[in-house]
Amino acid sequence: MKDSIVQEVRDAKAAVAADFEFDLTEFFARAKTHAAAEQKAKHRLPTGQKQSAESKGVNKRRKRPSGV
Repeated sequence: MKDSIVQEVRDAKAAVAADFEFDLTEFFARAKTHAAAEQKAKHRLPTGQKQSAESKGVNKRRKRPSGV
C-alpha cells in the first residue's frame, strides 16, 4: 500500500534536486543567497510606523451579544 502524501513529498524532492542538477553545493549556495536577501528586505521595512494591536488583528475580542 502506497501513501499518496509520502509519494507527493518524494516527487517534490526529486523535482527540487533536478532543478539544481543534484548538486547540493549549488542548492545551499542559492539558499544562503536567498536568506541574505530576505534578511536585507526585512531590514529595510519602515520601523517608524507602528500599527496598533487592533489593526494587526492581535488580541481581538468578540463582543458578547446583549442579554448574555
